[in-house]
Amino acid sequence: MRVIRESTHQSGYLFEQPMAEFPALTHCGEVLTARGHLVAPHRHDGFEFHYLSRGRFAWRADNQAFEQQMGDVLVNYPGELHQSGSGIYPASHFLWIGLKLSQLGRPGRRLARRLRRQNCRVLRGCHEVEPILRGLVSQLIHRRGHRAAAVLAYVNSFIAVIEQRVLSDSADGESEDICLPYSDGVQHALAHLERNLDRRVPLKELAAVAMLRYVPQFCTQFRREVGVTPAAYHRRLRLLAAREALKLQAFTITTAALRYGFSSSQHFSSAFHREFGISPAHWQSGSQSRPRGSEGERRREKAPP
Repeated sequence: MRVIRESTHQSGYLFEQPMAEFPALTHCGEVLTARGHLVAPHRHDGFEFHYLSRGRFAWRADNQAFEQQMGDVLVNYPGELHQSGSGIYPASHFLWIGLKLSQLGRPGRRLARRLRRQNCRVLRGCHEVEPILRGLVSQLIHRRGHRAAAVLAYVNSFIAVIEQRVLSDSADGESEDICLPYSDGVQHALAHLERNLDRRVPLKELAAVAMLRYVPQFCTQFRREVGVTPAAYHRRLRLLAAREALKLQAFTITTAALRYGFSSSQHFSSAFHREFGISPAHWQSGSQSRPRGSEGERRREKAPP
């Protein structure tokens, strides 16, 4: 795990020190966890947002338990004791950011009020924050002499996306449901998809795993709870696993395509580029061009200068 500043190690978790030239950003980073990863109980003096880009994770905060799925953003409140762990789940990858929203002007204070008023805990399907957080982590870790203006642009983009999601959930009348776990049937389907990254899983098979007789009923329920279709969710899951394998030089592009259920390297490369904005070859070669997210994410992202 790469970190931004000198850190103290506590029960398998690394805490970053505040960025001296940008005190409103208390900590930021990313980690790939193994099965059974645990985070000891701890507190922060600002808001903390965790984005899960792969896998599943369990959290406990304010005597409540929450399950975080791929694409979800978990909100921890200032001074709140919280802890987490992957438990029985396989490896997970997430990014996080800690912010003192009260120090970020009117937009930050407004977001803090809305989060508290709606008691937001888990915002489902916030994939658009991934390129923002990846860009911020890259800016802080890989570039010498952090530019406060660039960091502020990333932070403002993140605040704008989160605020829009909070407003959208409120307008849709879903604010009461955002912290509820997925139904048992959908959870069984998600776990089945995670166990079968080497092939495309038929909808009829998924519906049976979810204990639903009718495929259209299952698809409707899955999309309502997860925010995307089963095929889109599984495709992203397989692409994320393939991206990690390519990064570790574990497979060639052709091998990765076949290993993760794509019919050909051409099909895989096309899907990879649509999802991450970079070709598998450039990603594996360690190009300095970083992935910008899917086409939809790039349209929604307010890119920093």
